[in-house]
Amino acid sequence: MASVSIGDELKDSFKPTSKWVNGGIEWLSDVEEFYRERATIEKEYAAKLKDLCKRHFEKKSRMATELSVGKEPKVTPGSLESASMVLWTDVLTQTEAIADEKLTLHRELNVKIGDNVVSLRGKCAKLARHIESIDEYLTNEKTATEDELSKARKNYYSVCQSTENVRQKTEKSSSDKYQRKLAEKEVDMNIAKNQYLLKINVANRLKDKYYYQDLPELLDYFQEVNEARVAILNKLIKNASIVERNSHDRVKEKLHLIDKTVDQNNPTLDTAMFVKHNTYDWKEPEDAYFIPSDIWHDDESLVTKEPELTELKKILNHSSSEFSKYETLALDTRQKLEEATVQRHKEQESITLKFDASFSTTLSILQRFMKDDTQRVKSEVEIEVIQNYAGDKDLSHYEEVKKKKSRFGFLTGGKSQGNGGSDVTSIHTVKSVGSHNNSGFLNLRRNKTKSSVSSSGPTAKALYPYEAAGGDETSMASGEVMEILEFDDGSGWTSVKSTSGQGLVPTSYLEILEDGAKKKGPSVPPKRGAKRVQYVEALYDYQADGDDEITIRAGDRIALIQDDTDGSGWTEGEINGERGMFPTSYVKKI
Repeated sequence: MASVSIGDELKDSFKPTSKWVNGGIEWLSDVEEFYRERATIEKEYAAKLKDLCKRHFEKKSRMATELSVGKEPKVTPGSLESASMVLWTDVLTQTEAIADEKLTLHRELNVKIGDNVVSLRGKCAKLARHIESIDEYLTNEKTATEDELSKARKNYYSVCQSTENVRQKTEKSSSDKYQRKLAEKEVDMNIAKNQYLLKINVANRLKDKYYYQDLPELLDYFQEVNEARVAILNKLIKNASIVERNSHDRVKEKLHLIDKTVDQNNPTLDTAMFVKHNTYDWKEPEDAYFIPSDIWHDDESLVTKEPELTELKKILNHSSSEFSKYETLALDTRQKLEEATVQRHKEQESITLKFDASFSTTLSILQRFMKDDTQRVKSEVEIEVIQNYAGDKDLSHYEEVKKKKSRFGFLTGGKSQGNGGSDVTSIHTVKSVGSHNNSGFLNLRRNKTKSSVSSSGPTAKALYPYEAAGGDETSMASGEVMEILEFDDGSGWTSVKSTSGQGLVPTSYLEILEDGAKKKGPSVPPKRGAKRVQYVEALYDYQADGDDEITIRAGDRIALIQDDTDGSGWTEGEINGERGMFPTSYVKKI
């Protein structure tokens, strides 16, 4: 930009320039006030952050254990905290550090900016006063010269008047005396004139010097002072920006530390800690069993003689209808549930605050599925129990169809219409329904089991042939050796890899070849018959020594699944929902 000179551009502008320069200097007070108040705000903000962190540290100390492992953990965590609590601690710690950084910013704004603005204002004001003092001297000199000029002019005029008076007297008298006085007066007048002319020239020269040399020079110095003030203020404001940016960079580093802790907070870590500190030796509540009346001693077998059998047939007929209905509903709902779950898992890869929509949808479907599946299980159990206790008895149910009476029957003379008066009946036969047909593939948690093996895992030998009856089952031939993919999770089914493919087969049809002596299957193919559920009572405590065994305690009532018919010394039973082997000599039949 081309240089501009106030002294060259503005004539006789000392006062306006002085006011303008001093106004800029006084404005520095506002700049100082701004940065002082800004520093105070940072200090107050730091104090509020400190107080906020203090209160939340106190809250965290009270709630950390409960939030990490629950209100009543089975194992106290000591000083351990969940990953989320570690993250929250880091958030509070870094926020405190940010508060400290704000205090540092407060101090730097006061010292590096506020104090320097005060110093700049003082120095500029001092220079402006110095310039003004010089101008005051020049102005006084100019005024004094003008006063001397005025005096010289008045003196000259006075001498001229005196000379004129003497000249007029010489016109009246031409004496030598008056002639000498006139000559003297003319000399005095010329001397006064010379002095007057000298004063005029001095005054004019000083005037020119003041307006064309001294005053422009002073205005240029004013300009330099003002421009120096602006330049230094620019640096101070830039320094303020640098100070604040550096502060923000240090704050940003602390926020990055929080980000690193966030990245380490895997959502499953909290779950793992909660599970670890709340795991205990839980036992499933005992199954309900038949307790005979005190006044009528009886056993727990269904009464399958007539006419009680007819009532059981009615129940069986109704349960079969309900089973088919709810099985279809459960299958359809299960399919929808799986689709909704897959969609929800996809959304969780980039989870947002809208995650609850898919959750709500899935929960609604799950609720409907559980309701339908509960009804299905009720019907299935009734069918199984009746079929097992009825054995080979005919469970076909005949229901008589009631004839509709005609209002005009008295006109027919009592004659029957239709097929020679024979009773019209509806016949319902009940298809045998096994518990294994649907329990496996309708089990929502079957795919969540931890029992999965590699190709070098345990194997099993098929004791009997089996034909697949569902899409998730597989066929096997008697004597075929297969790889076990997933052990029985309590449903009665084992996942294997046979020559026909991968799928489920009945666990009771298999012989586990690993430690086979005590894991041999039944000696005859399982068959639904009239046998009722048998129980054995534990005589001694036994601690399970393998995945296929169960722990029993003396006095336990255990449901007998497979008796020791092969002389291996091992019996298979179920207690508290767990199935497994235990020594035959440790129990007695009841």
